[in-house]
Amino acid sequence: MNTKNQEFQMDAEPMIDAKQAACALRLPLYWFGDPKMRAKHRIPHYLLGGLVRFRMNELKSWAANSSTAGDSDTQADQSEGASHDGL
Repeated sequence: MNTKNQEFQMDAEPMIDAKQAACALRLPLYWFGDPKMRAKHRIPHYLLGGLVRFRMNELKSWAANSSTAGDSDTQADQSEGASHDGL
């Protein structure tokens, strides 16, 4: 006999940590670990006590709809490097 709570737990997607999220989306780990970067990029997350957790389906949706998820920090590093070439 299933209760509503048991049905919910069976349908619920497991939560992942910042390292798993970064690996899955091939994005920098600090985007998921740093509160300022999560806010800047509007990354969907959950705070559970002192832990930050993510749901993969929400991250995939965010990445598909977010212009920042397609940006890479290497582009920023390359532009900074170009400005230092003249030094």
